[in-house]
Amino acid sequence: MKTTHRSIAASLLAAFLLSPAAGSAVPPAPSQATSPAPPQADTLSRTAHEMLAKGAEAWNQRRYDACRAWLLAAWSIKPHRQIAGNLAACEIKLGLFRDAAEHLSFLTQATADGKRGELSPEHRRLFDDALSKIAVLNIDAEPGATVLIDGKAVGQAPLSAPVYLEPGTHTLEARSRSGSTAEFSRRFEAGAQKTLTLHPPMPNAEVAPPPPPPAPAAAPPPPVAPAPPPDTRVRDGVVIGGLALGGAAVAAGVVLAIVSNGKSEDAEDAVRSMAKDGGMSACKDPAFRARCDALADTYIAKGTTRNLAIAAFATAGAALGGAAIASVLWPVGAPQAEAGRGGVHLAPRITAQGAGLTIGGAF
Repeated sequence: MKTTHRSIAASLLAAFLLSPAAGSAVPPAPSQATSPAPPQADTLSRTAHEMLAKGAEAWNQRRYDACRAWLLAAWSIKPHRQIAGNLAACEIKLGLFRDAAEHLSFLTQATADGKRGELSPEHRRLFDDALSKIAVLNIDAEPGATVLIDGKAVGQAPLSAPVYLEPGTHTLEARSRSGSTAEFSRRFEAGAQKTLTLHPPMPNAEVAPPPPPPAPAAAPPPPVAPAPPPDTRVRDGVVIGGLALGGAAVAAGVVLAIVSNGKSEDAEDAVRSMAKDGGMSACKDPAFRARCDALADTYIAKGTTRNLAIAAFATAGAALGGAAIASVLWPVGAPQAEAGRGGVHLAPRITAQGAGLTIGGAF
C-alpha cells in the first residue's frame, strides 16, 4: 500500500509538537514554592528532540536520506516510539523495508507502564507495506542457543521478536551451549511468514571407536638424475667478442683523438706563422701557395681523424653494450649434448664515413 507524503509529514510534525522539549530552547526554572515534577522515562532528550525536528524538516523537503540520517542519530541517543515510527516512514521511502519493519516492531513492544504497544492506523499501513516486501521468520531453538543468520548472531533463544529477512537465500544456524550445531540454508520469498525449528542434536555419549592404525609410510621416490649443464659457449663467445671489440675500439678512438688534436695544433701553428709572415690574406700571395695547401691538408686530416675517433667510440659503446645485454638476456638451457651445431662471428667495420659491428652466426 502506498504511503502518502502528507500523512507522514503530519505524523512527524505531531511528534515534534508533542515532544516535551518543544517550545523553548531552555525550559523555565521552577519556582521555589513548587517542587519539580519527576522526570518521565519516555521523554526525549533535548539533543534527540533537535535531531527529530531536523528530520521532520528534511521529510517536508523530500530529502529522505537526510531525514533518515537525522532520525538514526536521534535513535542512537534514545530509542523512542516517536522516532521509531517516523524513521520507518523515511526507510520505506528509501526502499529499506527490512529496517522499517524492525523499527515499526518497536512500537508493538510493551511501554514503560507495562501496556502492550499498539500501532496507529498510519503505522499499521506502513508495517503491512514493509512486511509485503520482506520475509518474517519465527525461530524456535533450544533455550540458551545462539541463533545466527548468514553467520551474524541475532540473539539467544528464545528470541523476543521475529527475524526480518530480505528475500533470497539465507543460512540459519543455532549453536547450543554444549557445542552442537544445527544449520541449513533456505530461500525465502517476499511476503512469506514462517516458523522454523532449529534444535542442535544432543551430543553422543557413546565411546568413539579407536582410530584406525596409521598407514605405512610411502617409499621415497627414486632420485632424479641431474639435468645436464646448459650450453653457454655461444653466449660466452658473443660476450668475449663484444668485450674484445669494445676494448679495441676504445683504444683506437683514444689514438685517433690524440692524432686529431695534434693535427689541430699543427694547423693553428701554421696559421699563426703565415699571419706573421704575410698577414691575414697571405694565402692570396702565390709565394704562400705551398704553405696554404699544406694547411688545407692538415685541416682535412684533423677532420678525418676526429670522425674516425667518434666512430671508434660509438663502435666501442655498441660492442660493450651488446656484450652486457648478451650476458644477461642470452637464452641458455640447451644441454651440451645438443650443442655444437651453431657458431657466431663478429667483424668490426670502420670507414671515414662511419663505423659499425657485423654479427653473424648459425644457431
